[in-house]
Amino acid sequence: MKLYDLVTRNSYKNDIIFQIVGIKNNKYILKGLDYRLIADSSLEDLRPYNEEITIHLPYLEFNPNVASGKVLHIDGDKTYMKKAQEAYNKYHINAKCIYLEEKLIPSAIFSLLNEDKYDVLVITGHDFLKLDYKQNPDDLTTYENSFNFVSAVQQARKLYPDLDSLVIIAGACQSNYEALISNGANFASSPTRENIHLLDPIIVASIVSLTSVKEYVSPKEVINKTISGAMGGIETKGKARIHYSGDTIHGHNN
Repeated sequence: MKLYDLVTRNSYKNDIIFQIVGIKNNKYILKGLDYRLIADSSLEDLRPYNEEITIHLPYLEFNPNVASGKVLHIDGDKTYMKKAQEAYNKYHINAKCIYLEEKLIPSAIFSLLNEDKYDVLVITGHDFLKLDYKQNPDDLTTYENSFNFVSAVQQARKLYPDLDSLVIIAGACQSNYEALISNGANFASSPTRENIHLLDPIIVASIVSLTSVKEYVSPKEVINKTISGAMGGIETKGKARIHYSGDTIHGHNN
């Protein structure tokens, strides 16, 4: 097997499709094709994957007379960031997607949020548990990037303390959900420390952006529309607006 081949792992019942992104000391470095996961494996554990890959985004109703909320999406993975932008475009969401290494996100939050008026902030990338989380469920050092995600949420809440003024969606695979929510995220991963699909944060952000400011977004309904179902959140106001003017309808951002 060689770089960029698609594979699965026999020891995990071939549940996730990976791409080989590196080979070091007889270990194959793998990146989830659809899930925000980095792993390594021996050659013996890998199985080539040659089937056709199709991602089905859940249907979200689009009204051309409604202006959706504006999204700032910060992603610690450049490939996933590009896929996120494609998904936002399909949902007709006004989104700015930025690639930034996870450890650099907290220090960049102030300047990025001050560049424009955003309604929704997505902070994601890669994360994983270094140890058995059942032994240290609250220790952020147990996670690869949960500390960085929490710090970024804290910085954003210094500018926007109201949970409905800026909706924050944060986390990646196996992230410390409780820490993210308690520090100000509206939606986060992962309550069960499971892997999330790379498009799950985008789906949540799009639903919030397309929901009227007069309505609350049901966390249960939102999570049921995600691909992995491994996220959670709190009741949150939508960000879309309709402006009526005579016989015409004009959309305006929040």
